[in-house]
Amino acid sequence: MRLARIQYRGTPVWGIIQNDDVFMLEGDPYTDYSRGARLCALGEAQLLAPAEPTIIVACGLNYMGEIRHLGAPIPQEPSLFFKPATTVLDPGVEIPYPAITEQLSHEAELCCVMKRTTRNVSEEKALEHVLGYTCGNDIGMMDVLKKDNGVITRAKGFDMSSALGPWLETDLDPTNLAIKGRINGEVIQDSNTSEMLFSAAKIISYVSEFMTLRPGDVVFTGTPENGHYVVKVGDIMEVEIDGIGVLRTPVGPKTQS
Repeated sequence: MRLARIQYRGTPVWGIIQNDDVFMLEGDPYTDYSRGARLCALGEAQLLAPAEPTIIVACGLNYMGEIRHLGAPIPQEPSLFFKPATTVLDPGVEIPYPAITEQLSHEAELCCVMKRTTRNVSEEKALEHVLGYTCGNDIGMMDVLKKDNGVITRAKGFDMSSALGPWLETDLDPTNLAIKGRINGEVIQDSNTSEMLFSAAKIISYVSEFMTLRPGDVVFTGTPENGHYVVKVGDIMEVEIDGIGVLRTPVGPKTQS
């Protein structure tokens, strides 16, 4: 099933997409729900990020192509970092080019949105705790990362740096999905989630060993080779994942320092 969050008459609501229409989601997307009345045509809907996280957990160095490209050692365990909820960016919304960077970067990723409170879940049962899957763009500031000696807090934790969307797919096998990143229509990343070193299930299980994931929290699963691609003002960043769709993020003007 395809779920979306939309702005409807001034209020964020969850909806169910069927064909070219959006219907009201009656109930709670994290527990039980059913299809209600038609809200609008999908083409008329103002889409919001399909997640309501308290925290975002991201996994780095998780595609073998990217590991080889960077010449990095192969991680023995998932390499994680956190992004605050203030980083969420709705699909199609322009990201202002931060004044503190000259190297804003694009990273196409598959993201998992959690369905229930998750603590100490096994890898075998981890995906049962996922509400659905969406496209993510883990936007970064590569020169800031270098300036901060690899400490990732500023480089990946700045406002609007986690683009998500356009919606959630609830019935999807995350282990074998084509994933592409494009800038202005040019493919710069072309891979498959089967290239992941650690599967989505493994990452979720690993995270749950030391912290609790809550309904709506988001897990970024890493970016394929040629991530960290630097963009400029006016560029259009896109993430496309089979079975989900396309997430578009325009790059806006430079903000004032």
